[in-house]
Amino acid sequence: MKNLNLVMITKNEESKLRRCLNSVKDLVNEIIIVDTGSTDSTKDIALEFGATVYDYLWDNNFSNARNLGLKKSNSDWNLILDADEFISNIDFDSIYKILNSNNKFIGQIKIVNLFEQENEIRKSTSFISRLAPKGVYFTGSIHEQLDSTFPRKKIDIEVEHDGYLYTDKFKRNINLILNELKESENDIYLLYQAAKTYYSNKMYKEASFYFDKFYANLSSYDYDFVKDGLVLYLYNLIKVNELEKGLIVIENTFDFMSNCCDFYFVCGLFFTELVAYDPNKYISYFNNIDICYLNALQLDYEIVEGTGSYLAAFNLGTFYELSNNLENAIKYFNLSASYKYKPALDKLISYTN
Repeated sequence: MKNLNLVMITKNEESKLRRCLNSVKDLVNEIIIVDTGSTDSTKDIALEFGATVYDYLWDNNFSNARNLGLKKSNSDWNLILDADEFISNIDFDSIYKILNSNNKFIGQIKIVNLFEQENEIRKSTSFISRLAPKGVYFTGSIHEQLDSTFPRKKIDIEVEHDGYLYTDKFKRNINLILNELKESENDIYLLYQAAKTYYSNKMYKEASFYFDKFYANLSSYDYDFVKDGLVLYLYNLIKVNELEKGLIVIENTFDFMSNCCDFYFVCGLFFTELVAYDPNKYISYFNNIDICYLNALQLDYEIVEGTGSYLAAFNLGTFYELSNNLENAIKYFNLSASYKYKPALDKLISYTN
């Protein structure tokens, strides 16, 4: 039976760490913590779970800290998590089976990110490389990535992450990203991360600069983050009212993005803003609004939960309501309400009163 260890880095994570370690303690053989200067009870909590804790002098490089933990691990396999994450779903039999095969690969776990958007807590999903055989290490000072030519394989571990709900690490994170960009100013992944970090903190003008550079330097669409970057770019263009630029982006990326619910969803929002901004000039785009939401409802691939289901259905219901098509409005409010989406439930109640 091959072993699996948990490798983590921490700093002042007393409010989150116990939840994380409780979720993983039955899966791993050993817990290895690299602490970068906690002044709270983080290390005491780690020791409660039998963890081995190493102190590390923070050098503004996440890879260096993670790699220390990986080097201290003597396990065949290592699972890498953060304290603001916890395992929410796992198929133990499947995991043990693939770990005990003789195949070397990088395991991609499903990350469910919680974040705030339009005054609601929403969820997005992505697959991130977090399971690695012994001898594989990270590169990059922030948003570090496992450096390996082993094939990537999706595995049956689902992790929930709520760190995006808190912005206290914004200054540290953006400074690390900008420092890396000084060395690689046209790196599309770093540009994407800079733009996303500013956008997540509602700094839309600052985000615009990096979204523009991200888009201008796209020479390949083969990376998983590109779709998310293009969707966020359109959201940001709405925020800064650069609608003509948005039309160009939609036209140029349509073929690549046409299998993505989130793309059609943000296009529905975009065309709504466009027509409202200047109805006389842009009225020809009016019918694009419901077409986009209807297309979103036909697809399976969604980044943000609901863009291909209850959020699209609710916006479609609102569109028909404003168009005085009450039959279709109620139809799509019902569809949205079937997912227990509260705004849709409230709408239906208003129609019965």
